[in-house]
Amino acid sequence: MCTTVAAVGRSEAPQSPRTFWATVVPGVLPKNPRTDRQRRRLSSARRRADESVTASKPKRRDGWLLWAGTFLLFASLAHGSFETTDAAFTMHAARALLHRGDSALLTHEEGAVLASESAGAMDIKFSEAANHRRNGKVGLNGHAYVWFPMGHVYGLVPFVALGEAVGALLPDADERLAARTTSYPRCALEAQPVAVQATICLLVPALCLATSLLLVFRIARELGAGSRDAMHSALAVGFATQAFALGREQLSDGPGLVLLLAMLLPFVRLHLGRATRWTALLAGAAAGAAVLMRYQTALVVLALAVALAARGVRRRDPRELLGFIAGGLPALAVFVTTNYLRFGDPLETGYPEIGAWFTASPLPGLAKLLFGAGRGVMWFSPLLWLALPAALASRSRVKLRWLAWFLFATPLLVFMFAQGWQGGRCWAARYVTGGVVGMLALTLPQTAPWRTSPRLWFVLVLAGIVVNLTSVVAPTRGQLQLASQAVSARDAHAVAAGHLAPDAVTIDYADLAGWHPRYTPLVTNWSYFARSLSGGFEDQRGAPRHGSVNALEPIYGVTATTPRQAQVPAHWVDRSGRHLWWRMWGDLYGVPGWLMWLPIWTIGLLGIVLGWRRLRRDDDPVPT
Repeated sequence: MCTTVAAVGRSEAPQSPRTFWATVVPGVLPKNPRTDRQRRRLSSARRRADESVTASKPKRRDGWLLWAGTFLLFASLAHGSFETTDAAFTMHAARALLHRGDSALLTHEEGAVLASESAGAMDIKFSEAANHRRNGKVGLNGHAYVWFPMGHVYGLVPFVALGEAVGALLPDADERLAARTTSYPRCALEAQPVAVQATICLLVPALCLATSLLLVFRIARELGAGSRDAMHSALAVGFATQAFALGREQLSDGPGLVLLLAMLLPFVRLHLGRATRWTALLAGAAAGAAVLMRYQTALVVLALAVALAARGVRRRDPRELLGFIAGGLPALAVFVTTNYLRFGDPLETGYPEIGAWFTASPLPGLAKLLFGAGRGVMWFSPLLWLALPAALASRSRVKLRWLAWFLFATPLLVFMFAQGWQGGRCWAARYVTGGVVGMLALTLPQTAPWRTSPRLWFVLVLAGIVVNLTSVVAPTRGQLQLASQAVSARDAHAVAAGHLAPDAVTIDYADLAGWHPRYTPLVTNWSYFARSLSGGFEDQRGAPRHGSVNALEPIYGVTATTPRQAQVPAHWVDRSGRHLWWRMWGDLYGVPGWLMWLPIWTIGLLGIVLGWRRLRRDDDPVPT
């Protein structure tokens, strides 16, 4: 002990009493009130952090429970096969990429195995030879490539592999369906392989919408909403807007919406100063993938890059912009390389020239997109009647207000010039669905209309649910077929009565059926559903029962003038509710459909209810 004291005494620098006692008598220290107070504060902070982490784990599990319930609920309403030719072309390109390493569609002479793939390749080649290209373009190697987004082709590859594994368990599925669809003219392209189609229909749309709603929830939490308000936003977007149909449609809009929201979430974190070193990189990677999935998303990506550049100039720190650019470079490399290998031009996607499609009058086009009775977003997403004024009001403190308006207005201003503004075989005007969801995801959690206008909010949510539930009761393909026949029949009656000149008849049936109230699916889908329920479209053997009294008259109130106008829905799947997978596959294999539907629907609804109840009980503020 003396030696130690002597050693301490010989130290050149003076020592504090705590250092002296720590040296002389280790483990015995005099109390320091300031140090002890800091220690207690640190201990308390650590304890609160531990409690926060412990409490967040069940909430995270509740979020995934809600996600699983949403997935199962939409899976119970899925299609049993493709409803659109676009999805069939994309699936065949993904299948070719899986088996041959190249997404080109081949004819039988070039080595195709499936008749449907050969039909798709010939369709692309013959249309190009006729100088009226559709669905794709012939590449440098002489093979046919689809023009649909390459990101969708790449994304479907694992689901095609899974579908072929399912097909091995159902080897006669194609033959069973072909025996029932002999009268459908495009069956050669859209029928094979039906097990792969069913797998994609059952999994991809439901996965995409469930993930999208989870991302809407996370964006709302980042914007400061509690768990309950965030769930109000997510469930309203998913079940009371036209995004509801993305849980069933097989086009690239569903995956594109997921990636758009995946890009917005890290950008919101960057804007609010909650970023990590990887946030900008992740935002760029999601942005690149979103462009590969939906090419028009490049406009949003450019706007975000400009915003990050301006932010970097103000802060004199370009790292966020550089990280955003670096994250998107791999997707850019995939884009230019794929185009170059296909067509010899890094910017050639196969689509026709922009000027060939964007030739419509802009003001009528904008009115149709907004208020068209058959596709208008203000009717199919009625929550916009509250969200748009709230996003516009100066008294509302809405963060990223400019981005919400940019997301909503850009597709409107672009596609109001498009001839096919209505989007083909889909529910509502699908080209603007991403903008609608983006506007609502940023606006609803910050304005909370369920608090400021609860009665109006309840009415609009209920209206949105009823409107979009209408998309389930009848198939879009069958509805559009009958609507086109009704337009043709009305024109024929008008010409015969002298009210319409023969050269003034409707050319684009889909355009008129998309905006005229007489053909709106909000009404006619229920008449279609009643005919399907009563068996009015077919006889006891499933054969079509053609005739004006069975097709146009009970639904559109017009008499057919030609046998073509008097046809009932041509595809077997479009009659008697078989557009739903459990009805179609139940009839194919003689199994009661409700046995397949009821367990999935019940478990999904239970997951949504339990997850919602648990999340709304814990209405904590957003973590910082």
